[in-house]
Amino acid sequence: MSDQRAFVGLKVLDVSRVLASPFAAYQLALLGADVIKVEDPGRGDQIRYRVYNRPDLGNSGMATAFLSQNANKKSLTLNLRTLEGQEIFRKLASTADVIIENMRSGTMIRYGLGYQDLRKLNPRLIYCSVTGYGQTGRKQRHPAYDPVTQAASGMMSFNGTPETAPVKLGPPIIDYGTGLSAALGLVIALYQRERTGIGQHVDISMLDAALTLMSSLVSDVLTAGRAPIASGNKNRSPENYSNGSFQCADRLLAIAAQEEHQRRNMWKAIGREDITLDPRFSTPQACEKNIDTLHAELETTLKTKTAREWEDILNESGVPAMAVRTLPEILQEDIVRERGFLHTFDKVEGIKGSVTVPLSPFKLGVGPSSAETPPPFLGQHTDELMKGLGYSEKHIAELRKAKVI
Repeated sequence: MSDQRAFVGLKVLDVSRVLASPFAAYQLALLGADVIKVEDPGRGDQIRYRVYNRPDLGNSGMATAFLSQNANKKSLTLNLRTLEGQEIFRKLASTADVIIENMRSGTMIRYGLGYQDLRKLNPRLIYCSVTGYGQTGRKQRHPAYDPVTQAASGMMSFNGTPETAPVKLGPPIIDYGTGLSAALGLVIALYQRERTGIGQHVDISMLDAALTLMSSLVSDVLTAGRAPIASGNKNRSPENYSNGSFQCADRLLAIAAQEEHQRRNMWKAIGREDITLDPRFSTPQACEKNIDTLHAELETTLKTKTAREWEDILNESGVPAMAVRTLPEILQEDIVRERGFLHTFDKVEGIKGSVTVPLSPFKLGVGPSSAETPPPFLGQHTDELMKGLGYSEKHIAELRKAKVI
């Protein structure tokens, strides 16, 4: 049966590093695109060498952060600072469908490899640039990483408790939100190209992506004039007073009983329908006024069972609730395995043990995402790709000696 993945035959040049942009290219690769990761000779993507957790992987240029988003790609080492390297890149770009780059704004233009340069060679080219603050404005040349954008966007300001905020979120959520934004932008541009026959420049800003992840809160500030406040694990608003993470016999239980019928079901499921008869908790406004007392009453009851026990009871009653898990715990549970979200390469040459990587966060009835080949070692496919451009073995050797490849 032929490969029915959406992007089979699509040629992508991934000129990017670290997390956000390589993650966007990875989504295309999982759906069948031929993705060539263009890396600096001898150095490559710096995320290859992060030695925390598994120093042996980092030292070999295959750190876990790199492994997580580079399956199905080929690695070509190419020095874009050289005239020869730039010429090789132009040859690749002349037949490419997509270029994804996250150099500082203006860098690719300085190399003669910006969108306006390459579209002359290839009018169908879709060129995606990912930067901290976009291609316009006074900060277009300024660098950014996830923690800096968390600070800039206001996200940190209300994360944590009133005593601890501002606190950075643990996972690099803006990196991955930016990567998904870039992937969506590329899919839209590809769809438009089907209608118009021409490509375009897709401009992705990490700050825009961060604000998008807080869309309802943005509207709260600009339309309702209400700034978010740090509330920790418990919600203190009259609309969501029964939302939060509450102590059970063994650990915290997260509850999001946001609708009135969910709250009724919650009180009934835990055997505390008496709470709604108490004048202190008879209305949302009363609950807000006496929120600490209400939460203490709730926790007194929840402490009589484990969080997993209450999870089952509440879920069966139609109440959204889950025991607070660690990441290692959830990754071992059936609810993840049943979704087929993870793929394991049992053997990767040069790596001790298996390698498990995440796939796409959606399921397709036809042509679902899949990991076919493990993440590449630095320059693993350079000779193969150069020969495909018509370079002889002798010429390839000369370019390698000159540190062009």
